Amino acid sequence: MSQVVEKRFAKRIPSNRPVLLLIGNQSIYAVMTDFSMHGIGLLSDIPLNVQERIEIHFDIPGAGGLKSFQFKAEVKHCIPLQENTHIGVKLDFPTQAYLSLYEKLAAA
Repeated sequence: MSQVVEKRFAKRIPSNRPVLLLIGNQSIYAVMTDFSMHGIGLLSDIPLNVQERIEIHFDIPGAGGLKSFQFKAEVKHCIPLQENTHIGVKLDFPTQAYLSLYEKLAAA
């Protein structure tokens, strides 16, 4: 009986935030299912290609209002789930603001 080996080193934090994906000239709306220090899980009704380059835009509410985030990322997996697709992306260069937010939530 084989076991699945977890490859992730960072804790994944559940989320349910709307996200805008930009792929070339196309805009796609998705929902962030979880995020970690260097990656984001998304649920979309449009599948993407593995290794495809995308741009991700989302807002997180905070004490001073909404904080906007924008990242370039690479699609690492795309798994069909009934009418939707789970998309896993790796962020190119997480900002200090994003890493600070992640660390604060991961410690909670």
